[in-house]
Amino acid sequence: MRKFTSLCLILFFLSCAPARISKESPHAASTRRTLPYLVKKGDSLWRISRKYGVSVEALMRANKIRFPSSLKVGQRIAIPQRYRKTAGSFSWPVEGNVVNFFGETVDNSFNKGINIKVNSRDRQVRASREGHVVFANDLKGWGETVIVKHAADIYTIYANLDSVSVKEGLVTKEKQIIGKVASGRNGNYILHFEIRKRHIPHDPLRYIN
Repeated sequence: MRKFTSLCLILFFLSCAPARISKESPHAASTRRTLPYLVKKGDSLWRISRKYGVSVEALMRANKIRFPSSLKVGQRIAIPQRYRKTAGSFSWPVEGNVVNFFGETVDNSFNKGINIKVNSRDRQVRASREGHVVFANDLKGWGETVIVKHAADIYTIYANLDSVSVKEGLVTKEKQIIGKVASGRNGNYILHFEIRKRHIPHDPLRYIN
């Protein structure tokens, strides 16, 4: 029965049509509400983008920044407010840098989650929230994968793992270790992380702190 349930779940996720994501107009950011921000020591566009849940590209567009390295301490920038955080927060599954955002084109297809590059010395992946493990196995095209079901039919997906330390049917606690990130291209360790409402992908940055 458990194998049948896992098979149905795999077909459920893999048979879904790619989410249709319209490309944002280059001038769209200027028509949205913005939040003023003063650049501090240690800031980078990536750190600011992670904190406020917007892409680096959107920050560069909104502030007419040509090169990320040109950001200076004391500089005032505008942060486009794309959306509010959804109710119910999730934890970051790993510590690292987001290298591909939701909706970006990766390998000629829309990215349905975010890709997080982690340090090779700390590859442990943790559950973003308490939930039931509904899949913990190899998934074609995704490598070793863990899928956790949470309340309100929300699923978190952790792909490109080297090893899995949980079993199907287990109830995980938030921040419980569920696996380790595998080595990818050029020896980088990158976790692919998704949040879905039923089978529909949502931007994880709307959910995680």
